[in-house]
Amino acid sequence: MRNPCDNLIETLKNFNPSLGDLRLNQAEFDGKEVKVKLISDVTISNDDLDFIKASIEKELVGVDLTITVKKSIADAEISKRAIFDYIQKHCFSVAHLLTLNSINVISGGKKIKYEIIGLDSVCNYLQRTSALEQIKENLERNYCNEFEGELRITEEDTEKPVYEDLSVSEDDILDIKVRTVKMVDVQKFSDDEFYDTATYIADGENILGKCYFAGTVIEKEERESKKGNKYYRITLDDKSGKISGSYFTTDKVKLQKLEKLDVGSIVIVRGEMEVFNGRPSFLIKGFHFCEFPCGYKPERRPSKKAPEKYSCAFPEKCEISTQQDFFTKEKELPETLKDKEYVVVDIETTGTDVTSDKITEIGAVRIVNGVIVESFQTLIDPEVKLSQKIIELTGITDEMLVGKPKIADAYPDFFKFLGDSVFVAHNADFDYRFLRNAGKDLGYYLENDYLDTLVISRKLLPSLPNHKLNTVCGYFNIEFRHHRALSDAFATAEALIKLYKL
Repeated sequence: MRNPCDNLIETLKNFNPSLGDLRLNQAEFDGKEVKVKLISDVTISNDDLDFIKASIEKELVGVDLTITVKKSIADAEISKRAIFDYIQKHCFSVAHLLTLNSINVISGGKKIKYEIIGLDSVCNYLQRTSALEQIKENLERNYCNEFEGELRITEEDTEKPVYEDLSVSEDDILDIKVRTVKMVDVQKFSDDEFYDTATYIADGENILGKCYFAGTVIEKEERESKKGNKYYRITLDDKSGKISGSYFTTDKVKLQKLEKLDVGSIVIVRGEMEVFNGRPSFLIKGFHFCEFPCGYKPERRPSKKAPEKYSCAFPEKCEISTQQDFFTKEKELPETLKDKEYVVVDIETTGTDVTSDKITEIGAVRIVNGVIVESFQTLIDPEVKLSQKIIELTGITDEMLVGKPKIADAYPDFFKFLGDSVFVAHNADFDYRFLRNAGKDLGYYLENDYLDTLVISRKLLPSLPNHKLNTVCGYFNIEFRHHRALSDAFATAEALIKLYKL
């Protein structure tokens, strides 16, 4: 149902094209304050934000108004996950019968077409409850795309197995280097063509047409097609990923040879990656026995590159008034600070377990030639409820995180801000490990050199009773407001400069 505020927003868009595809995400009124959350497909400037607020205030006289705007665009993977999550939360009767692979995004871009693939009973339920219309409304409230969905009835099994975990965004594909491994001791077996170099299975999602994969056979299953022809489904694992393919043949000799292929065999296969019912599918044409090279360990996929532009968290120029007394002449600058960039970082989290807890805030400041010149800060929606202990410790509440970017959106901006600078933190192992782990899950690899002001202060200030950040800051008379991330990052940066001046 269209919210009355939508009409005003539509007028604003027509009047000011720089607002892009501005949409109402949420509007709340608690009796005192109206909170309006908007999304757009472009970054909204401060001037445009002021224009939006002034326009809405004319319609809502006599109330306090808070407006937030964030850039929100969906790609194939985001759409797929959002549709699946909606079904899990709102379609209880059939949610258990659908998996993430039941959602197929057919085309992307501004207009995203998708299909939900399920049994007849599942599709009938979704149609009867108008689920597609509800999903469309939900998606278009949260992302500045147009969505069109359809239902596709399927049997419980499909004749052609589908490659696992295929969805990647266009930006991901551009950043991915296809990795290969050269197999050894190749023994020609069921193919006239010889080949010994295979693409990593994890990189196969970027290939259509002729391809080669190698791996250990972890599953071999005989099947029969609808036409009564026998074929085999074979699943390979090369330690980077798994792939299932179908091997069709009516050649009795080849079928006899196939009986020698057992679970545990290592093979290199030639095949075709094609599109079947809108999804990639792997057909095996031939294979040879082989071995992995000695000491084989999958080469790590190269890190994604930092984005060209910031999308949801933006650096701000800054100047610390006390810095004018630090260095009055270039010759007084310590060698450790000359011609170097440091990014001093502090984070807040939901807990201390790097494997399960989440980041709720990132604060960072940049030091260039001994001067703090730029800051970066963003709250992050961890998608979990905060404990009372964490709320009391950090001062961050669940309400403060509503509508904030998720780590997948915020991390690329942080990665861009960090660049090639030296990573600095107090008790750096904690912050570095959390950020490295979060980045790894998103395809960004944190490999910067890093410094720990805790270690430096222990070495240079051995007489202090302890070397907690507030103690070190107290020694240097640095303003310290524990526990928010940006405040801590500023304090740590000033402490680093002071320590290097000793």
